[in-house]
Amino acid sequence: MKVQKINNVNFTRKPSNVEMQVYSNSIEKGLNLLNKQVDIIIHNSSAPSIQSENVGIGSLFSTTTIKKLFPFLKTHGIKGIQQEPNGLRKLGDNSPYAPEASSKNIFMIPLEKLTTEEYNKILSKETFDSIVKNNPDKQNVNYDYVKTSYQKALQEAFENYKKGDISELENFKKEFSSKYEPAAIFRVLSEENTDKDWSKWRGIDKNLYAPKNELEAKKAETRIEQIKKDNKDKIDFYYFQQMILEKENKKSNEISKKYGIKIIGDSPVAQPTVDEWINQNLFLENAAIGCPPDYFAKNGQRWGFKYFKPEEIFNKDGSLGRAGEFLRKKYEDYFASCPGGVRIDHIIGLIDPFIYSTNSKKMLPSNSGRIFSTFLGQYQKHTDDEYASILTKIIIPAAEKYGLDKSSIICEDLGDKNIPTEKVMKKLDLMGIFVTQFDHRGANAPENKVIMLGSHDNQSFLEFTEDLFKNPKDKRFLNKTKLLAEDTIAKNATKAEESAYLKELRTNKKQFIAASFAELFTSPARRVQIFFADFFGLGKTYNRPGTTEGNWALRIGEDFENDYYKAVAEGKAPNLADTIARALRQRGLDKSNQALMKDLENSAKILSEKI
Repeated sequence: MKVQKINNVNFTRKPSNVEMQVYSNSIEKGLNLLNKQVDIIIHNSSAPSIQSENVGIGSLFSTTTIKKLFPFLKTHGIKGIQQEPNGLRKLGDNSPYAPEASSKNIFMIPLEKLTTEEYNKILSKETFDSIVKNNPDKQNVNYDYVKTSYQKALQEAFENYKKGDISELENFKKEFSSKYEPAAIFRVLSEENTDKDWSKWRGIDKNLYAPKNELEAKKAETRIEQIKKDNKDKIDFYYFQQMILEKENKKSNEISKKYGIKIIGDSPVAQPTVDEWINQNLFLENAAIGCPPDYFAKNGQRWGFKYFKPEEIFNKDGSLGRAGEFLRKKYEDYFASCPGGVRIDHIIGLIDPFIYSTNSKKMLPSNSGRIFSTFLGQYQKHTDDEYASILTKIIIPAAEKYGLDKSSIICEDLGDKNIPTEKVMKKLDLMGIFVTQFDHRGANAPENKVIMLGSHDNQSFLEFTEDLFKNPKDKRFLNKTKLLAEDTIAKNATKAEESAYLKELRTNKKQFIAASFAELFTSPARRVQIFFADFFGLGKTYNRPGTTEGNWALRIGEDFENDYYKAVAEGKAPNLADTIARALRQRGLDKSNQALMKDLENSAKILSEKI
């Protein structure tokens, strides 16, 4: 049948082990024929937990992830999990995209493991069970509860740890003191000072790691030693948490590798607050990075993130300056921690960032613009190589140090366009992002793009579909469905079949959703990413830019496997066997792969049976 349909059979069952083996094998063969890699985007907080281990927040290091999620994703042909920026969250801020420090997020610590022999049971089962029992939200993240319960649990674990052999912690402190000590001291001072903004701290605390003269330097040295002496336990506690996270990160990468899955990191455009504090003299004064006025924000976006002085990134001879060395270490840490590579948020910020004056409340041509191309002066760049320098001299070498290449770098190039950025992306053949929810046609996606329905900043695709179908006579709806029909129908379909297929896409939401997933695989793009809310058919938005209420809280449910198969049968989640079969038919590869097509069609039918 050339018009591709989801078949519904009115009885309930899940695929058997034998059927699942056929399904997995056919998915793998189909993806190889299509030359596609499929990743899923799952932030740590959104990872599932079984009921007896649900402390209110998820972790990709958790027992549930290792024992249930990894095997499940392998079955469905997933090769990568893209996590959120995993830096330490700010006090009172749940966003992972404006971290306090490059230290890892403590909510990634799998508390259930601390109750086992692996960690000498440093967390009592009673405390752990109490946290699980009193968790007020079994589905979403209640950050207030999580922060309180994690502090209680980790403090108890630390106190018990100190009763035993602490040599591992002492060795960790020696090895990582330059990385974690300033961050630990920053957290101590954040609790001591009434103002959260370090730039308003009193006395030497403000310039503790960036003294302005020799006298300040001596005062700072004395102050640091006093802080370390007076707060030894708090600082050791900070190290203790990071020690656990380093161990769990290493183990997680080893285990996921066995399933053929690699963790992909996410590097935010914002420099961590701690790094701004300790490197004050490396940043431009009275200036910040943001976005110019555009369709989405008529007054522009004032992010408030500091940007390095260009002369501190590279010396006159082209070698790395102090800021360049900082960036080198930063990206080496990313690639060391994330064997699947790194997504770089707002890639234009590394090529030709938009800088505005923080002394003015309005962005004007006189006080804002792209630092290397708008302003004629000492920072002006002239060649593609100059614009590409941070990538070619810092980021790509950092990837290569850990056995990766530029294909492991995903560049978030959405939003404002810029000629130097487009030239650099093309010159270096870097992988950008293509979002079909923005009315982009999948057939127009270049090979070297990551194609997706939407990301963490979009509506879930179910919500998007509902909104789209509210206006079936709207030009946007008619155009999108027309192109979708053209790009996903079987290659040799008749005119009558084409007409019937288009009509079905315009009247049947399930068919529209199925075709929209198929579009990802019929496109030229070699890499497909699916956000977890879309993969599991949750129909809820994870983050609404410009707001704070309720963001970053959505999670994958405990019974995610059954939830997925139910959502597939209801047409809310991707039936990957059906999706890949559609793509093979559209490419005209079905006739030469009849055995594979039979397996895919049988698997698609099984997965679409109502549960």
